[in-house]
Amino acid sequence: MHVWMLLKSELRRSLGVLGGMALVLALALSLAVSTGLAERMLRSSSAQAADDFDLLVGAKGSAVSLLLGTVYLRDEPLFLVPAEALSTLKDSKRVRWYAPIALGDRIGNAAIVGTTKSMVLQGGARKVAEGRVFGAPLEAVAGAESGLRLGDEFLPVHGRVHGAGHAHQGEKFRVVGVMPPTGTPWDRAVMVPIERVWALHGPFHEPLHGHLHGEHEDHDDHEEHEGHDHHAEGTPEPLEHWLTEDLSSFPGMSAIVVKPVTVADAYRLRQDFSKMTVPGHDGNPVPLMGVFSGEVLVELYAAMGGASEALSFITGLTLVIALAATLVTGVLLGRLRLPTLLQLRVLGAPKRYVALLLWCIVMAVVGMGAVMGVILGWGIAELCAMGLTHQTGIAMRPELSINELRLFLLTLALGGLCALIPAWAAGRAKMS
Repeated sequence: MHVWMLLKSELRRSLGVLGGMALVLALALSLAVSTGLAERMLRSSSAQAADDFDLLVGAKGSAVSLLLGTVYLRDEPLFLVPAEALSTLKDSKRVRWYAPIALGDRIGNAAIVGTTKSMVLQGGARKVAEGRVFGAPLEAVAGAESGLRLGDEFLPVHGRVHGAGHAHQGEKFRVVGVMPPTGTPWDRAVMVPIERVWALHGPFHEPLHGHLHGEHEDHDDHEEHEGHDHHAEGTPEPLEHWLTEDLSSFPGMSAIVVKPVTVADAYRLRQDFSKMTVPGHDGNPVPLMGVFSGEVLVELYAAMGGASEALSFITGLTLVIALAATLVTGVLLGRLRLPTLLQLRVLGAPKRYVALLLWCIVMAVVGMGAVMGVILGWGIAELCAMGLTHQTGIAMRPELSINELRLFLLTLALGGLCALIPAWAAGRAKMS
């Protein structure tokens, strides 16, 4: 009788037991698969989200906080960078473009980022998907996932923790542009002119009022003036002209994003800023630091390396235990089916035939478990991706690679070796 026919008969008879062992092996393998997929997905997605932030300039402190606060828009305590730090970038030939960033306000769950047109358009490398870039202090450009659309109006809320903070009083911002999706946390952000963010906070409102509009005007006239679409009329209100003025009287900012011309320029700028100290608005010196987002990510990955290795060890150990359980199942199955196997021997079946039959039974369990493990591991990683995307705003998607294929083949190989033991034992069974 052909081995395949006996194998099908045995699989039908012991489907529950064999299926249960295959599931145990699948669960163990899925942990290893999902861990590898999730780690690789997290690394690649977080690195991609930081692609547009070559060099970050901040007040000296935690480089990790600076990265998380500016690139990933997390709630991080950042010391203010004096506006005078921008003066070193005005006419620098080492800089392709630069943009200040002011954080701290929000609308709903969307972070409001005070910045300039250079940041919105990435120095001309990016365009809005709908509408246009802001051209007046009370205009805004919304990210693709911010929940805002063209024409929407909103009042910013001070404080970035969900459920806390208070709304700013006064005129509302109006969305005049929507950005294309980028797969980064900035898809949930709303970008507004940094001048207006400055004007909304603290004792700088009156001085900035003049800087924003070129001259002082009373509030009623100002409100009427802001009610029109200056861009549509062809006379957009001038923005960013404060860059040509004395910056010492301006408020600070959370960070400065710098796009260097060359790699050599990037290293030179980082070195210069890391040695720089500029006076703050209160006259006290504020030391600065230049940070490469890529280097900080490498340090974070290295810090997580120990935990990743420990997790890999645990998942590997779990897989070994599952294979051992499969081996034990094969041995027990050989014992339970010993009368049938001996009957085959009586009918003239050689030892190798009996051994091959039991080896095939165990390998069927290993094969089913390996296939289900890879599928289940990918499903777990997909669920992790959905949760992380919702949590962080970073677009994530697991992708199977050669690593998962190697793990699959290794499981089959180890399972094949383990199956030799019960197969050998079955072939050696003596007829009474």
